[in-house]
Amino acid sequence: MSVEMNDTRRDGAARWYARARSGGMTPTEQAALAAWRSDDPANERAWTAVQATHLSLGAFAEAPEIAALRGEALAPRAARARRWPIAASLAALALGVAGGAYGLFGRGEPAAREAIVASAPQHYRTAVGEMRAIRLADGSEMTLNTDSAVALPAWKGERRVRLLRGEGYFRVARDSAHPFIVESAGGSVRAVGTAFSVRAMPHGFRVALAEGKVSVSPRAQADAAMLTAGQRLTVESGRIARSHGGVAQATSWLAGEVTFRDETLDDAVAEMNRYSARKIVLDGARAKQRKLSGVFRTGDIDTFVQALTAYGMVRILSENADEVRLSGE
Repeated sequence: MSVEMNDTRRDGAARWYARARSGGMTPTEQAALAAWRSDDPANERAWTAVQATHLSLGAFAEAPEIAALRGEALAPRAARARRWPIAASLAALALGVAGGAYGLFGRGEPAAREAIVASAPQHYRTAVGEMRAIRLADGSEMTLNTDSAVALPAWKGERRVRLLRGEGYFRVARDSAHPFIVESAGGSVRAVGTAFSVRAMPHGFRVALAEGKVSVSPRAQADAAMLTAGQRLTVESGRIARSHGGVAQATSWLAGEVTFRDETLDDAVAEMNRYSARKIVLDGARAKQRKLSGVFRTGDIDTFVQALTAYGMVRILSENADEVRLSGE
């Protein structure tokens, strides 16, 4: 793919992203965006890159160039008419009920930023529902997702990060003399200059690569696997699965979203619970195996439950300050 095509995709992704964060997308636009992201893996990679860029904008969000892009994205425009499937309408409900509560620019709390000293060990963690961005001594950026913890030993010949729990997104400053290594209980990821996420799981880990190349070494495997941009690799209970695409879905938390594509309701509930102290409890074996697609705010339990009940997937049995109990039987 040519550089010009990459730039065109990046520009298109930026306009879609600004429009999505405006809170004013129509159902037709929502469907068109979903189709654009799924039509080509390169579109997903561009979308992921824009998400990561937004996270690091900080005080530059109101720069004239960014404001101009926002104005263009929010201007009225025609969108292709498509059938509005339940999966897409769930996404619209999730975003629409939020009522424009947050947007790409100037809304919400920015992630905290700080520098570290390469020669001194450091530890960082996030609470449930918290996201934290840290600029490392070499210029790399590390963003921690909800309920995550990392340890950074003193750097010498290698730049090493230990993911103790949770999930992190790493935008690595290029330095071929000092590889950047993220370790977890399930294995390690080795990179030079790239952008990727690593999620620690009870019996393994998952890597989603947005840019560049990385070498992934599962703990129980002798050989490393090489990933290229747009690929994911999941290691769970000794089994390795590689997939093309889905990186934007795996990293949508950078934009404060959780994205589901044909996920079981059991898995979707577990994912939403990661971001909220108030938990969802789902009863019923059949209900747990129902499939869900949609986009939801991280930590927005109320909208998630409203979407499920609106489509008759579950009913509320009881709720209090600590939990919402649902049944689909």
